[in-house]
Amino acid sequence: MARKTTKGGVKSDETLLEIIETVRERNGATVTELAADLDLAKSSVHSHLKTLEAHGFMHREDGEYRIGYRFLDYGIWARNQMDLFQVAKPRLQELADETGYKVWCIVERQGKAVYLYGVEGESPIQTYAREGGVTELHFLAAGKAILAHLPEERREALIGDGQLPEKTNSTITDPDELRAELETIREQEVAFNIGEALEGLNAIGAPIKRIEEGVHGAISLSGPAKHLTKEQLEDEYVERLLGKKNEIEINIRHPR
Repeated sequence: MARKTTKGGVKSDETLLEIIETVRERNGATVTELAADLDLAKSSVHSHLKTLEAHGFMHREDGEYRIGYRFLDYGIWARNQMDLFQVAKPRLQELADETGYKVWCIVERQGKAVYLYGVEGESPIQTYAREGGVTELHFLAAGKAILAHLPEERREALIGDGQLPEKTNSTITDPDELRAELETIREQEVAFNIGEALEGLNAIGAPIKRIEEGVHGAISLSGPAKHLTKEQLEDEYVERLLGKKNEIEINIRHPR
């Protein structure tokens, strides 16, 4: 595994984070495995792991170290501090109950889409998405809704000039094609994902905006393509999604 470096970063901190990330990727690892993967001395890996274990960020099971409960505590705490989560949560539950489909709220962090909160409807579908998960913005309906409303300089920095990562055969990988779609999204306030993130899954997304801060996040509704064609999304769900979007924006801007 290639060692990661951050300009101006502290080497010991970088090592600690690499160990945590590798344990997560492996779904548990021994000291020997981590030392080999990261090209580190076993003694150094062991020292870092013992410190993490002492503070609840790692636990040892059957000779392997695994991610500890304290990360859950920190993650939930961080999410609970976000007014977007607090305001969107009941509206997303309503939307899932009303439609029977999966709904999500995502935010952008460091150029990636972060799944902040999701609710299953009556028609659950299995996807790779999970709360706290991180993926690309450009193949998600909610991700494109965010990209479309970022400041132009930041948006261009994220899109770049090279081919964008492909998730399915329907993913937009050409930067100019994506730019054209984002312009349409800015005009219509809704974005579509027609099999771009997962074959057989379609979605519609809308940005959550703050007047003084620009785009705050986005919400989306998704379901099986055989039930939710693009035409059905346009005809039956645009107004419903925009209604929830407006409720969320109003309550964020004017908290009780």
